[in-house]
Amino acid sequence: MNDARRSKSKRKSIRTRRKAAMDCKEFMKLVPLWLDGRLDGKRGVKFLEHMENCKDCNEELHIQYLVREGTARLENGDNFNLDRELSDKVALYRKKLHRKHIENVIIYWMEAIAALAIVFILVLVFVKM
Repeated sequence: MNDARRSKSKRKSIRTRRKAAMDCKEFMKLVPLWLDGRLDGKRGVKFLEHMENCKDCNEELHIQYLVREGTARLENGDNFNLDRELSDKVALYRKKLHRKHIENVIIYWMEAIAALAIVFILVLVFVKM
C-alpha cells in the first residue's frame, strides 16, 4: 500500500512538472515574440528554461535569429557576430526578467504593508470610539 501511494504521488509530481514545463511546439510559437522583445512574465521564464534544456529548440532559436538578423545586416553591409549578439540578448533578457521579478516582490510587500497600516488605523479608530 505504501509503495502504491509513492507511485501515485510520483506520477502526480511528473504530471505537475509537465504542465509547468514548456513543450517544443509552444516554444516555436513564442520565438518570434521573443525575438521582437514582446515576451514577458512566466512564459518568458519558461521560454528560457526550455531553451536551456532542449538542444533542438536552442538550435532553432539560433537559426531563426541568424536568418532574421543576418539578412538585415547583409543588406546594410555591416560586420557582425550573431552568435555573440544572441548570447548577449539572452543575458539581457534574463536580467530583465529578474528585475521584473524583484519589482513584483517589492510591490507585493508594499501592498501588504499598506493593507496592514489600514487595518491598524481602523483598529485604532474603533478602539477610541
